[in-house]
Amino acid sequence: MHRLTRRLRQQTPSDGLTLTQLSALNVIFREGPLTAGDLAAREQVRPPSITRVLTGLEALDLVERLDNPRDGRQVLVQITATGSQRMAEYIRARELWLEEQLATFEPDERELLSKATALLDRLAQ
Repeated sequence: MHRLTRRLRQQTPSDGLTLTQLSALNVIFREGPLTAGDLAAREQVRPPSITRVLTGLEALDLVERLDNPRDGRQVLVQITATGSQRMAEYIRARELWLEEQLATFEPDERELLSKATALLDRLAQ
């Protein structure tokens, strides 16, 4: 799984984002607006580290900070239209690579992968 993940990451267009920035952007893309603290917990980093990551993403207009309607002391971070477009491009590049790789497999191999995927997904949960 680790090797496959690494290969998929290599399919991401190289445009200056670090893997840490890309990972944080992906979490915000998938989960929607969240606090910096929640993002730090999901990324398993300390709040000061995620603050630096968010500052970089904000400078690139990939995320923006919003007032938190539930707690005026906190802000939420949400992905911008530019950030969503960038993530869609990353996802599409990975999907295209994966489609090309799977096209080289025999039908019975693809069926086996499908069954294994369900088991791995269950294991990961």
